[in-house]
Amino acid sequence: EQDVPYADIGAQGYLVKPISRSTLIERMHRLAPDARSVLLVDDDPEARQLFRRMLASAEKEYIVLDADNGETALSLLRERHPDLLLLDLIMPNVDGFAVLEEKAEDARIRDIPVIIISAKDPQRQPIVSKTLTLTRQQGLSARDLMLSLESITHALKPRFGGPAQLETLAASEASE
Repeated sequence: EQDVPYADIGAQGYLVKPISRSTLIERMHRLAPDARSVLLVDDDPEARQLFRRMLASAEKEYIVLDADNGETALSLLRERHPDLLLLDLIMPNVDGFAVLEEKAEDARIRDIPVIIISAKDPQRQPIVSKTLTLTRQQGLSARDLMLSLESITHALKPRFGGPAQLETLAASEASE
């Protein structure tokens, strides 16, 4: 079987949306054959409704808990301790990555199996990361580094506060 994307941060399965009912049920059965309760975490209400219908039509009766954000998911993991977690990665505020990180640190919920359900195919999409690394075979001069930083700054919008204010030199300073 192929390596599971994000296994290093706690995922045992990864499914790319759209997901067929048979694929979902088969993967759940393979990962957690005795699962009775499932926590479904996705910020999209239509996706949650679709997954609920898929699970309701399965031969096995599942108790489905759902959450529309990572904070609620963590609370439900601790309070209800479901047998399986279906987790979307990209959500506002507390995302799936943060859920996996906090889950790994909590011995009470660490062993709950996780299947990531995502619209992003990790084989064809950039990996979401907290870091950015810039390398160049010939090395980077100070000028190269400054040009790269300028490009990155313009490409990436701030995720907090108001829009960034660009500083410009006054005409008298620019001519000096």
